[in-house]
Amino acid sequence: MKVIKLSASWCGPCRTYAPIFHKVSQMEEFKDIEFEEIDIEENSEVAEKYGVRNIPCTLIFNNLGDYVARLPGLQTEENLCNKIRELCLPGIQS
Repeated sequence: MKVIKLSASWCGPCRTYAPIFHKVSQMEEFKDIEFEEIDIEENSEVAEKYGVRNIPCTLIFNNLGDYVARLPGLQTEENLCNKIRELCLPGIQS
C-alpha cells in the first residue's frame, strides 16, 4: 500500500498540509504503508499520469499497486487517517 502526496514548495496549502501528512505517515497503525512526497516541480510525470491539476493532492494505491483514490486539496489529519483506514486497512474504521 502506498500513499503519495503531490505538492510544490511555493504552494501555501501544500506547506500547511506537509506536517499533517508527515504526522500521519509516522503513526504506528500505518507502519506497513509506504508514504511518499513528490514535488511536482521536480517530478511532473506522476501528476500528469493521474490527471492531477491542483495541489496538494493525495493519491492512494492498494497492495497490487492499483490507484484506488484521490484526495484533492488540503486534508485534515482526521480525514486522511479515515480514508487510509477505509482503503488500506479494511475492517478498521473510526
